[in-house]
Amino acid sequence: MIYKALVKGLDPHIEEEVILEIEGVEFTGFSFVCPYEIEVGKKYPVLVGFTILDELMVRENKEGIKDLKRIGLGYQYYIRGILQDDSIDAGIVFTDEDEYFSEYPHLIGKHVEIKVDRISIEFLRDSV
Repeated sequence: MIYKALVKGLDPHIEEEVILEIEGVEFTGFSFVCPYEIEVGKKYPVLVGFTILDELMVRENKEGIKDLKRIGLGYQYYIRGILQDDSIDAGIVFTDEDEYFSEYPHLIGKHVEIKVDRISIEFLRDSV
């Protein structure tokens, strides 16, 4: 899903790091695709995804909440939301381009929690 994201911060030392706000949700992500220079305070069309460096762990979340929770001061997050065939809806929809969720058909349509190593951002040329 394409979102209009407000850039709230850029790291002067890690050029891929970007702090965004989408639909009232603020988080730190990595811009792995950025075909133009971005500026703090401006909005840009983006796709959001996630990166798993080791093993994906998906577990049912009985609390039934949708949110992003940063783990410590690093880049890992818990993404909590409703699992769909190829995405997770945590208030912001994260696409599953690597087909991780195909291994969890019994959790489709349920509230789940996944731990990701980082949130990935793709800045798009097309407008929203």
